[in-house]
Amino acid sequence: MLSLQMKSGEYLTIGENIAVQVFQAGSSFRVSVQAPREIPILRGEVRERTAERPEGLLNKRPKSPADQKRDARKLAEMAERRQRRQELRQDRVELMQQMDRLLDKMGGPEADQTQGKDLEGMRREVKALLARLERMERAPADSNE
Repeated sequence: MLSLQMKSGEYLTIGENIAVQVFQAGSSFRVSVQAPREIPILRGEVRERTAERPEGLLNKRPKSPADQKRDARKLAEMAERRQRRQELRQDRVELMQQMDRLLDKMGGPEADQTQGKDLEGMRREVKALLARLERMERAPADSNE
């Protein structure tokens, strides 16, 4: 099978007496065929009503430019959602590590030294970290990946 890329107005010939010319008409193409009357010319969907699809042809039509743009936009949106979820996971891990360090200070061996002076500040810090975690949990979760 020969596959050609043609610009609007270009043509090709088949044998001595068949010429095929393509024209772009907006977002679609128009094909003009000049052939002897005894040679039947049918659109693919008309032929496939009574006969099989000719061998060697692509099985599906290429996507329109609008469909290609839509698919590219959807892929970009999916990648962006995936990135946001990854960033949220990383933020959660960092917050949990900060809370762990604070709790170690509050209950560990150095707690006696900081018992009076920094304890209230640490409590405020833990509450702020918990509030951030709660906001993250309330954020809408994307289930499409």
